[in-house]
Amino acid sequence: MPTVDPVGIFHWSLLAISCSTDTRVYVAKFVYNPCMPIPATPHNEPILQKLLRYFEQQSLPRKAILHPDRDINRLINSAELPAANFRNAAVLIPIRDVNVILTLRTEHLSSHPGQVSFPGGTTDACDASPVATALRESEEEIGLCAESVQIIGQLGNLLMPSGYCVTPVVGLLAADTLLIPSPREVAHIFTVPVSIALNTASYQRTRVMLQDSEREILEFHHEGYRIWGATATILYHLALELETADNST
Repeated sequence: MPTVDPVGIFHWSLLAISCSTDTRVYVAKFVYNPCMPIPATPHNEPILQKLLRYFEQQSLPRKAILHPDRDINRLINSAELPAANFRNAAVLIPIRDVNVILTLRTEHLSSHPGQVSFPGGTTDACDASPVATALRESEEEIGLCAESVQIIGQLGNLLMPSGYCVTPVVGLLAADTLLIPSPREVAHIFTVPVSIALNTASYQRTRVMLQDSEREILEFHHEGYRIWGATATILYHLALELETADNST
């Protein structure tokens, strides 16, 4: 039986429209509906309950997501990368039942081939918001129908040395939601329990060579998959936010 917020929750109303290129996109807007159900969360999973409380209680703006490497943080906040030059992008953090859904990118992609990532990508001119971008890209990459997603909130931005400003969006999926990987972009769809992905103790700091420079990264391994880079940075940030919020109550 789906749970309902007794004081009412905000949900995303999804409308199909056409832009100048006749490409179908989703426009997202807040609609207040006290009877809108959200996918049931297992009562024995405290992290999911923390997640719901976090987005119910916290207000925007969110904290910016910091990189584990201090040199990268200095670079992205310097005059070398003016804020106006960043391209907007968004990713979806899909949570189904008690698992975070992740993808393994195909090896032939020009950007981050063979790496683990969230569904998401660059904002198109027709996207009305980061949520619209995340939902459109998720439909393209993993066949996720936007109507099947309950958006519960979004995190602060992650500025990338590559010149992207990434906004992570968090959404809940029903346990029976069907996902179909796009063979062009996604080699595999897999899941990680929230008890691992949203636990700061799961992560370790490692130094690797990236573009001829040694950088500090966050990573963890799960069932043969290596989750690192921006994906691990975003998940660690959310895990840390949940822990901090829980300790302050």
